[in-house]
Amino acid sequence: MSRFFRSKYGQLKDEELIDLYLNKGDEHALNHLIKRYYKQAYYFALSILKNPMDAEDATMDIWGKLKANLSKYPIENFRSWLMKVIKTSCLRVLKQRLKNRTDDLDEKNEPSFVEFPPFDALDDKASNLEQLSKAVDGLKDAQNRCIVAFFYQGMSYQEIADEEGFSLKEVKTHIQNGKRNLRLQLTK
Repeated sequence: MSRFFRSKYGQLKDEELIDLYLNKGDEHALNHLIKRYYKQAYYFALSILKNPMDAEDATMDIWGKLKANLSKYPIENFRSWLMKVIKTSCLRVLKQRLKNRTDDLDEKNEPSFVEFPPFDALDDKASNLEQLSKAVDGLKDAQNRCIVAFFYQGMSYQEIADEEGFSLKEVKTHIQNGKRNLRLQLTK
């Protein structure tokens, strides 16, 4: 690809790249969009799954389904939409892991349950993750974006301000208010 096309795509907004792909079949636009968010998507998946191979698999799976999903859903903010898709996909992986752990138990060896801690702790952890995920989804948009960027993606206040177009003070306020609202929702 020539330098002209790289710079042309680099200057376009996410929605413009999506529009080029959907309306003109421009694969370069889609590839540029993927390249723009690849690392961010991977590290977000890694923050949830805590396993590099699973995070890479989840990320690749999402990119593989991107073409179909772009034409199915109207997307106003690609980055927010992508983070929600990744979170949902990763929670599905965690749920499957939990199911596999319990399916692998040998039911004939029931007395072993007395010797080992109950698997309720694993159920509670998955349940807590789902509650937290729903609570984060329930936040106002600006709070949601700042909370996800800071806690899940490990971005600094400055990086969030640069990416989202907020001032540093606004980022701090959105994170503080988001944390307070999460605490209120989770202690109901």
